[in-house]
Amino acid sequence: MNNHIEREKIPFKKIISNNLFVFRYALSMNPKVIIFSFFTNIITTVGFSLFSTLMLKMVIDAVMAKKTFREILTIILIGMTAIIILEVFNICTNQYFEAKITNISGKIQRVFIKKAARIDLMCYDNPKYFDDYVIAAAQAEEMLGLCVTSLSSLISSSIAVLTISGIIFTINPIITVFPVTGFFVNLFTRYQIIKTEYEMNMAKKIVARKSDYSKRVFYQPEYAKEIKLSGIATPLRNQFDESIEEQRTVAKKYGIKIAVYSLINWITVFTFLSFFCLPAYLGYLALVRKEIALGDVASMNTAANSVRGRLDQLNYVFADIQKVGLYAERFRKFVEYEVNIEESKGTKELPSELSIIEIKNMSFKYDGSENYALKNINITINPKEKIALVGHNGAGKTTFVKLLMRLYDVTEGEITYGDSNIKDFSIKDYRDNIGVVFQDYQVYAATLSENVIMDNLNENSEEVALTSLQKADFSKKLQSLSMGIDTELTREFSDDGTAFSGGEAQKLAIARMFAKPFKVAILDEPSSALDPIAEYKLNKSMMENAEDASIIFISHRLSTTKIADKIYMFENGEIIEEGTHAQLMEKQGKYATMFEKQAHYYVEE
Repeated sequence: MNNHIEREKIPFKKIISNNLFVFRYALSMNPKVIIFSFFTNIITTVGFSLFSTLMLKMVIDAVMAKKTFREILTIILIGMTAIIILEVFNICTNQYFEAKITNISGKIQRVFIKKAARIDLMCYDNPKYFDDYVIAAAQAEEMLGLCVTSLSSLISSSIAVLTISGIIFTINPIITVFPVTGFFVNLFTRYQIIKTEYEMNMAKKIVARKSDYSKRVFYQPEYAKEIKLSGIATPLRNQFDESIEEQRTVAKKYGIKIAVYSLINWITVFTFLSFFCLPAYLGYLALVRKEIALGDVASMNTAANSVRGRLDQLNYVFADIQKVGLYAERFRKFVEYEVNIEESKGTKELPSELSIIEIKNMSFKYDGSENYALKNINITINPKEKIALVGHNGAGKTTFVKLLMRLYDVTEGEITYGDSNIKDFSIKDYRDNIGVVFQDYQVYAATLSENVIMDNLNENSEEVALTSLQKADFSKKLQSLSMGIDTELTREFSDDGTAFSGGEAQKLAIARMFAKPFKVAILDEPSSALDPIAEYKLNKSMMENAEDASIIFISHRLSTTKIADKIYMFENGEIIEEGTHAQLMEKQGKYATMFEKQAHYYVEE
């Protein structure tokens, strides 16, 4: 298996740095809860360790000293009461922290959602960004809680180990050798196990994307018709089976290594050192050397096992710290990613009047690509001018629109609005100036009015929504809806939700454009789901309702290009023809050929 996650190596220093970053991030969300949890974990861990070690010694010593039953019972009751209090305190604080950590996680998820909405569009073109975002979002709550508990456990276990080791050391320092030896064996094996598990999980997440997709399409309604009417189900099932087999191969590859380290850990630490060497040495000291009493044998065995347990916990803490550090690398990258385009504040005020748009010697290529998607584009759009962009799929028309919207920044050249580069304006002000309908619009699980307004509703929203739907030729469909603009769309949350046809959904998308004021309208094949005559009529309606704006529209079908002031034909990222419809038809070039092939669709029978 060969992928970027498997090859990734994160140094130990960065792992510690990532843990501290996550801890500080959690602290910023709710400092009181994090500090309270941090110190209560330390108190309960140290308390349990001391009581479990000292209580047994005190009871056995009392028996050997021939104390009365009442005195021995008093010692037991005091010890039990202390442990019960600690346990109740521990359970209550854990429940409290669990509820609060969910709340903190909700805050973090809201931060993720807000950040994802502001991330530059180029990130969505990068599969690694998708992997990092999904992993960071999915693991946020678990890693947050694990980070806080592991750092507090590191301190509490260290205190417990030093305290109990001090007690053991005063009796016989050699006893400490057994748990300490086990600690280093455990440290090495757990490090290897966690590292291997991380590599396995990351590798599985990559190959699991295929099986997740194949499984998902079988219960998504938009795929149902084609699955039933074609043979696509077979290759999808094959893709699912192949992905599962790839995951099995990954699990087998890493599983053998994990099993070997786990076996070494168990045999050395738990079997040989704890259950053989330590009891044998204590028996030798008590029965042969006569250096310790029977009470000391029991307490030292308990104490040594407690030290081993705490050292073992330290190993798990180190493993958790390593785990958090590895996963937090993605969390940190996402949180610290500096948004460029989407947070542009600008240095100039946007002109209040509709202004000229000029694209000057513009070229663009996607990150990581050596080839230009657009090359040396020059277009001038005068105020209220209507231009059409035509060409085959992949010619560069939609990329051009994304650059005009400043969803991407140009690689070479510039785009100006008025006399200024569009980079000089606030991104919000610049885009608020533009009404747009993309070909890959979405219908959201919300009311019809919310789908039109695409923002929080206010007292004017109903009137705006109704007017916008009317302009988009949606009035007839609206009259058929019993709930009107309050109709719930899609069946995501309710079986009674309304699902629109392709043409109806496109009219809804067009209505969104009319729901806000704009000076520039961009229409990226907004009516492709309509029949040619209906498309022509709707496009004409849009032109009339946007007559005070500059209009840029894209279409493979050329039903509306005749009313454009100027037409630009794209091919392989370049403009190969430009002019009015009449000029291009007279030229008898590629535009004329394309138009003549489609012309018979525009004649009503």
